[in-house]
Amino acid sequence: MTEVRLHIISLKKILLLLAVSGLFIYWQDPDPGLLKQYRAKDQLTDWLYAYIQYDAATPAAKAALLKQATANAWRTPRTTDEIQAWMDLLINQGYSLLQSGDIISSTDAYQQAFEWGKQHADITDPGLALEYILKPLGNNYTRLGDYEQALFIHRIALEFARELNDRQAMAATYSNLANTAANMGQLEQSLRYCREGAILADKRSATYGLLLSEQADAEQQLQQFSAARQSISQSIRILQQQPAGNPEAAHWLFMAYQQAGDIYLDDPKTAKHYYQQALAMPEGKRSLRRREQARLFLRMGKLQMALKQPEQALLWLDSCAGILVPGKDIRLLTARDIYGEYILLDLLFTTATVYQSLRQPATALNLYQLSFIAERELRHQYVSPSAKEAAISDSRDRYETAIGLAWQSWQDTHDPKYQQTILSFMENSKSQLLWEEMQQSAVSRGNDTLHKRLRLLEQAQLYYRKEALQNNFGDSLLQLREQRVAWDLATLRKKMRVGVSTDTGSFSPELLLGKLMPGQRIRAYFAGQQTLYTIEADQQGIRFADRSPLDKEAIRYFKQHFFEDGPAAMINQPKAYYEAAYRLYAQLFKPQPLQPGYTYLLMPDGILSTLPVEALITAPIYTTSIGQWPFLVKQATVSYAYSLRTWALQQQAPTNAKGFSGFFISQQQPGLADLQGVAKEKKLLMPVVANGHWYENGQASSKAFRQALEESAIVHISTHAFTTKDSIAAPHIMLSDAPFYLFELTGLSQHPAMVVLSACKTGDGRLVTGEGIQSMAHAFMAAGTPAVVAASWNVNDATAPLLMQQFYQQLSTADNAATALQQAKLNWLKDPQVTDMHKLPYYWAALNFLGNTQAAVLPASRFSWYWLLLLPAPLFFFGRKWIR
Repeated sequence: MTEVRLHIISLKKILLLLAVSGLFIYWQDPDPGLLKQYRAKDQLTDWLYAYIQYDAATPAAKAALLKQATANAWRTPRTTDEIQAWMDLLINQGYSLLQSGDIISSTDAYQQAFEWGKQHADITDPGLALEYILKPLGNNYTRLGDYEQALFIHRIALEFARELNDRQAMAATYSNLANTAANMGQLEQSLRYCREGAILADKRSATYGLLLSEQADAEQQLQQFSAARQSISQSIRILQQQPAGNPEAAHWLFMAYQQAGDIYLDDPKTAKHYYQQALAMPEGKRSLRRREQARLFLRMGKLQMALKQPEQALLWLDSCAGILVPGKDIRLLTARDIYGEYILLDLLFTTATVYQSLRQPATALNLYQLSFIAERELRHQYVSPSAKEAAISDSRDRYETAIGLAWQSWQDTHDPKYQQTILSFMENSKSQLLWEEMQQSAVSRGNDTLHKRLRLLEQAQLYYRKEALQNNFGDSLLQLREQRVAWDLATLRKKMRVGVSTDTGSFSPELLLGKLMPGQRIRAYFAGQQTLYTIEADQQGIRFADRSPLDKEAIRYFKQHFFEDGPAAMINQPKAYYEAAYRLYAQLFKPQPLQPGYTYLLMPDGILSTLPVEALITAPIYTTSIGQWPFLVKQATVSYAYSLRTWALQQQAPTNAKGFSGFFISQQQPGLADLQGVAKEKKLLMPVVANGHWYENGQASSKAFRQALEESAIVHISTHAFTTKDSIAAPHIMLSDAPFYLFELTGLSQHPAMVVLSACKTGDGRLVTGEGIQSMAHAFMAAGTPAVVAASWNVNDATAPLLMQQFYQQLSTADNAATALQQAKLNWLKDPQVTDMHKLPYYWAALNFLGNTQAAVLPASRFSWYWLLLLPAPLFFFGRKWIR
């Protein structure tokens, strides 16, 4: 009897393999009467296999039927056969969804199969799980750009293969690992995976040919062109020798021909030869993958463009479009036709460049816009931050091309719509991830079951991250648990579809400009490779557009030399600073100066995000009296935003309505320098702020800080802070008992109206292409705080308390926080008691205002007159400077 049972299980596995391989095509539709009979007799195994064996007209129909089976099952599986049948159902569902193009749902189905296998590990066939669950699941994550998850799955697959002692399976898994590492930009690691797999693979096998192809890809990206050509030639030779009945090997050969064409693109004749070899392969010899057929047509189109044959290019591109958007004229596509697919993105952009070369700018610009919609739709399928950042970075050159065409069209026609197009492209190119994070923060406040589950998983992730940090990442089990929670979070967020709409009607620059206040203007920038584009607008619309050369190295040197390296260069060579600051002003602002009496909302981009704009000099004539220097801060009020859309969200962000909480930690934990100016800062602020809650040293605990963030309208922080630039594992604010990690902000249910980060480099951090500076200010804004004051470099312990005192005093009488901060700086520069040296920008320009200028208003203190008594005697600063 046992032998019969094993035979039945084996037979069912064979049927499964046939179904998954696409060869299982002769089964009849499920007989409703038979299904009813199986159910009446409680024969769940037979009932499930009736669904699995059903031959639907399309993969999508098959997937829908299998999903229906999981929903209609009258009970959960109990016996070994039932458990196996349920797994087979999930695997076939994942395969059918993949074939239909629904990769996200396919991933969910394979993930369910994986979880089911884990729950029933004692009866799950490791070989079956390896080949038909882990392999497609990992590859799906790679397709979705969730590379960390893909690596996680592939590594599990490698362990399965090792346990089975299956050298060929190990080699194949190394190929998957190599592909994923290459997609993550880890090219050296990809090469190592290829070489480890090559050691295990049979040198005559198709897997060995695939590994050589992966190796050629990494070598090409590392610009090892000779090695890449040698590897791809050897790969093709091995794959050509595979048996004719191996469709997978034929498909790999089809891809290798295309890869060879890419490697030889500098030799168009040879490249065309390889592409044509791919074209010549009969579809019957390889598994039919229309997506890769489309990619080949796209490659041929690009090759024709490189040969300056745009009309021929369009023929190939139309053939590609015929596969990706069948029945549609690519020139007449709308946003509703677009979906997340990199080949579609590339097709739209390439076709746009062709029409640009044919001097049809309207068609080209529309196709550029559609390509960006495809890029956003594709990115929304990603979960890992690194994959999203890579997608944003990858789009920058495309945006510059599109903006350049819109600019030239504006110059040629003077049609205002092209200015609006420039602004639209600028907006779409910047801070997209911050916008998504801000939306997620708003959406996660829901109280339904899914949102509660989301918050529970987020709290679990915070717990495991903190535990891992406190154990110095020494506990592998904690890391594994954190990975598992991240995986569950990724799946839930996909189901909730939290993200940005790709409907172009959802973003109107004109509508957002209408939200500006009278007297408020924006300046938006796009920093290209060597060109800077600028748009200024107000409530009435766009005022001007400008294009100018961009000297990135001059900006980088200016910030590093005069600010990040400390005040010495500015103190020792004030004239050199003056001249450098004026040169940058002349380049960036002289053609269109900021107008007095206006509040300017600057939306910098790229290297401009690091520039201390208020510290620039607006006139060329040098004087030794530093207080008299024509700083830009004297010209107009300046605040910052990451983009128009993030700024608009900040105008409507729900926040705590009232209350002030200040955290002042001068006595630091062992290993950290005490902060001498912090106690003075608290002493100066107390008479200015009415009804504040004050936490000093031991009182400034992590618990009190979290409570303040959820209850107070304004939270002031004066302590040590550490960013990614400090080479630490996780950015954090140091409190009296423990660090507060920035990722903990996601666990808050309420947020302050304004956070004041009176600590070093809280406005500085990692500069991410297309996103701006990933600073502490960025983290607070992403979590839901609409306004932040932060420092771009080390704040001075002697000057910061006085500037903060002035800021809060001004805030108690002003309705604009940016104006309050500007006036505090102007008062500093006018104060005769401040030494001339300390009027250098290093001492006052570090603090900047970001976000909603009217988010928080400080009520005037009943004792607001008392602050006058605390003004210090004339200030004398000596050689020692306390920095925090």
